[in-house]
Amino acid sequence: MKKMIALTMLAGLASAGAQTFTPNLSNVEFGLRGGYDMGLSGGVTVHVRNVSGPLGVRFSADYANVSDALNDNANYPLLGNWGTLKSQGAAESGSSTTVGVDLTYTLPSTIAGVDAYVYGGGRYNNFNAVADFSKYGTPAATSLAVSTAATSSSTTYSTNQFGLGAGVVGQYALTPNLSLAGDLGVDYYFPSAISSNDGNGNTDTFNQGEAGYDDLNALVNQPTTNFKAKIGIVYRF
Repeated sequence: MKKMIALTMLAGLASAGAQTFTPNLSNVEFGLRGGYDMGLSGGVTVHVRNVSGPLGVRFSADYANVSDALNDNANYPLLGNWGTLKSQGAAESGSSTTVGVDLTYTLPSTIAGVDAYVYGGGRYNNFNAVADFSKYGTPAATSLAVSTAATSSSTTYSTNQFGLGAGVVGQYALTPNLSLAGDLGVDYYFPSAISSNDGNGNTDTFNQGEAGYDDLNALVNQPTTNFKAKIGIVYRF
């Protein structure tokens, strides 16, 4: 009789557990995505669902080409307005590399093959903006500005920032293991120090509050509030 009671209790507990949490054979998803995030962007995600009920954890890494890396309305050190310099042959390029860790929450769904989750967490971003003077027409006048442009064909400005992000992902199953996914979100990054490197061994770092930081921060479009929209595929193992 005691064994019968014990077996009955274990069966009841197992039934209750199944009603509150039914794990999949595997809760790990690997995603490839592309779209807009400060420019044309691509990246990967690893999402571990149902770590605790509907809660999960997602890891992400993204790279973007940033076309508007420098502010055309700001002054470039010693040379003047950056927009004017561009019209005279100077060029700009930029890149952004972001890694993130998010807590996710799977939303209830009554539509077969369709699911969605919201996410929020921390971000780390490395941003680079390059001012390229390799095709810049040297002015006729001799000055310190001309000398600087002639001896340094390009200068890279870098920031390393922490931030916060949130968004929502919707997924539509194409096969039992493969889904089409869309991701809409927004990230906010806190201002950081700005480092410069002219490629000739001359480096410098400007911290907030130091002389020259505000002018350089006006020139370098380091990330602040960024909206992103991406689409991709997700494979569930």
